[in-house]
Amino acid sequence: MPSLRTLLLTLFLAVFALFAVTFFAKESKPVQDAQSYAEQNPNCNEIKIHSNKNDMVECFLHFESNFDFPANPQGADTLYIPMVKFIGDRFPNELPIRVRHIFSFPGKTADSIGISGTSIEITRDKNSGWRNRKNGCKFPGPCPVIPLKGSAIPQEFAREFNNAEQIFRNRFSAIGKAPVNAILPGKILSVEQDSLFSITIYHGENIYSKTSGLGKLSDYAYAGGIVSTDLALGFLPPRDTAFISVEITRNGKYEAWDKFYSESRD
Repeated sequence: MPSLRTLLLTLFLAVFALFAVTFFAKESKPVQDAQSYAEQNPNCNEIKIHSNKNDMVECFLHFESNFDFPANPQGADTLYIPMVKFIGDRFPNELPIRVRHIFSFPGKTADSIGISGTSIEITRDKNSGWRNRKNGCKFPGPCPVIPLKGSAIPQEFAREFNNAEQIFRNRFSAIGKAPVNAILPGKILSVEQDSLFSITIYHGENIYSKTSGLGKLSDYAYAGGIVSTDLALGFLPPRDTAFISVEITRNGKYEAWDKFYSESRD
């Protein structure tokens, strides 16, 4: 007959074994769920399972053309397919497009989503909207840049009343001869010269800008030319400190620079 000590040891080992089986079964369930998800979702071109990182799963999708987009997205696809289709329609040169969807098991909670094309790279974290990773701007939407690199931006601006509207002449200053860039990509509508040069640009989305105070134009500054924010429109006059003013209108209304700039990033 087994001794009491043997019985207690046997009981302890049995309880320990049951605990171990329960624990490991519980720990492996999210991984099993993730593997099952991978088997049931062939639309993911590639899947990575990170069981050592809070049971995170990465699903990668590739879209070579607009014909690859599902017509009626369901479930997790609704988190990114509308944005993928928007990019494919609005920016066809960005194709092919790649989606990186990261989520956690067992609740399939989306942690982050990334969409990348040939030059666009936008992300969406949990409970947030889409943003351009390169510049932090909301996407889609305008992403204005400061027209004078390293410039001091006076907070005060001139106001002129014109048909009950306030014209905001946003002022920027820098050392003379500094290059002046467009605040957004666009098409030059006109180039005017008084004592100094002024350039009017249409940026799309019913946004216009007029940059005044240029002492010299660049080779890119001509009516009908397409400009980016990386190419200089011209240069400040040769003074110790020189100023330009930028009038911005959106939907027919004048915009103050601080509001126009910050709302694209807040």
